[in-house]
Amino acid sequence: MRIPRLYFKGALERGSFIQLDNDSTHYLSKVLRLRVESQVKLFNNNEGEFLATIISISSTNVTVSIDLQLREPEEDTLRFHVALAITKGERMDYAIQKSVELGVASIIPFFSELSEVKIRDEIRLKNKLRHWKNVAMNACQQCGRLSLPDVEKPKIFQDFIKQGIDDTYVLFDASGHKKLREIDFKNELYLVFGPEGGFSNSELVTAKEKINVASLGPRILRSETAPVVALSILQSEFGDLNQ
Repeated sequence: MRIPRLYFKGALERGSFIQLDNDSTHYLSKVLRLRVESQVKLFNNNEGEFLATIISISSTNVTVSIDLQLREPEEDTLRFHVALAITKGERMDYAIQKSVELGVASIIPFFSELSEVKIRDEIRLKNKLRHWKNVAMNACQQCGRLSLPDVEKPKIFQDFIKQGIDDTYVLFDASGHKKLREIDFKNELYLVFGPEGGFSNSELVTAKEKINVASLGPRILRSETAPVVALSILQSEFGDLNQ
């Protein structure tokens, strides 16, 4: 059986004993039905990844001993971020999941004028944000990376695009004449992807005044496919897929 891998935001130190949070406890005790002496891997970007052993387990509490450091913390030489127009259910989940797997540093959901999804209720919005954070967490645990990308509170497109821009921002649209490889960027690169219906004319006007507008080629890509294509190009050209 593959050793379960869990993100732990607290400090990890060899020889210490820690109590896992409620979600991890439920997963190990109720879903996987692990027992005392079962092994788990715990990780974060501050201390790296460790092998741990369950020393006590119940439906409400799991305590583990931190036995061995498996990996040192990693530092990204390039940091990619994605801003995603909020789309329906599985499409948004897929875009977040694959963005995490492809190494993004953060995810910024935003409301676009042509978005089909409109969430005005604050409680529903908080629940959505919690769900997206869980999607990112699960993808991080599955794909083997150490750093957990932050999923930020949703923004309005116009507010997001007008904020102070010290880094490189690239918005993808069929009207763009630049190619991704033609854009010079610093360590922090923000990629902006629209909803199913694309960006409105007013949004494109605002974007072209402030940031780079680029195309991913002649084909119209789905909202959840475009981030995968762009990040794959970047990681292959400049990132860890080129190592």
